[in-house]
Amino acid sequence: MDHGKRTRARRTRPARISSKNQVTLPAAVLRTLGLHPGDLVDIAEEGGQIVIRRHHSRLDGVIGVIPGFTEAVDVEASRESWR
Repeated sequence: MDHGKRTRARRTRPARISSKNQVTLPAAVLRTLGLHPGDLVDIAEEGGQIVIRRHHSRLDGVIGVIPGFTEAVDVEASRESWR
């Protein structure tokens, strides 16, 4: 239940955008949010700010509801097994 309490933003040192448009995110922030290498995130511009959010698939709510649709499928690995 949310009582209007806001989470205080963690201050970090400035990050530099590389020549390949890459930015390294602070490990402490990722740990706090439970994000790991390989996790998907959504990146958007909102009101002149860059916003990064954990990605949620439209199918997340379906997993476990439809019989046989219980986990994510690695299409490339499946394709290899078909050969």
